[in-house]
Amino acid sequence: MKWSLLFVLWILPVAAATLPDPLPQGELVYGRLEPGERIYHRGFELKPDASGTFVFGVGRGQTEPLTFVVKKGLFSSEEITRSVQPRTWASEQINGVPPNTIAPSADEKERIAREQKILDAAREKEDQTAVPQCFLWPVKGRISGTFGKRRVYNGLMKGDHSGFDIAAPMGTPVKAVAAGRVQLAENDLFYTGGTILIEHGSGVFSGYSHLSEVSVPVGTFVQAGDVIGAVGATGRATGPHLHLTISWRGVRVDPQILLTDRCP
Repeated sequence: MKWSLLFVLWILPVAAATLPDPLPQGELVYGRLEPGERIYHRGFELKPDASGTFVFGVGRGQTEPLTFVVKKGLFSSEEITRSVQPRTWASEQINGVPPNTIAPSADEKERIAREQKILDAAREKEDQTAVPQCFLWPVKGRISGTFGKRRVYNGLMKGDHSGFDIAAPMGTPVKAVAAGRVQLAENDLFYTGGTILIEHGSGVFSGYSHLSEVSVPVGTFVQAGDVIGAVGATGRATGPHLHLTISWRGVRVDPQILLTDRCP
């Protein structure tokens, strides 16, 4: 009996993944695994770095609890559920936006659809295995738009702000927030104008929009702080600024919470 009990304990180790509780709405969240553990969420394995740290995103509109499956060994599988702590989101009025970006023509709608496919394809390219944990400011300036606000353009409701806006003079250098590979570099997208997408690992991407200059080609590996472009007012913009997004596998999160002046 004693040996049978020891055998059962050996093949059924207890999972011990560490996850915040509750999870913060609209944020990038980090957890930790014990050696030998694996964790799955939304059909993805959240692969850890050497320290056992993994990352995932909680969307701005996520209100229902999120479920994770933790496995250890051959037979141990534990389901973990975490509630989501909601935030209060404001709204803002933005006037002076080019009218065609609010009500595009039929031809412009076709262009938007084509460009969306390009953006979606770029966000599916994952060849980095890092777990990014430090994000530098891409440019310094006046904060002109915060994440998650319900936006009203020229009097019409047009959804939630998916990123973080920093106003700066035209041509101000824009820097990569973290190391990663450039997966998209476009000079003239309909909504976002000059646009760059950088993959940082573990499904985490940063996006830089309304650029007046795109200075890195697709495939370039950049380090945190490398200059990748310049502030502009291209696409749907009323003045020169950088629209920065951070996302995890399509889930947009609040960049402002992550940005810092210096990484270790």
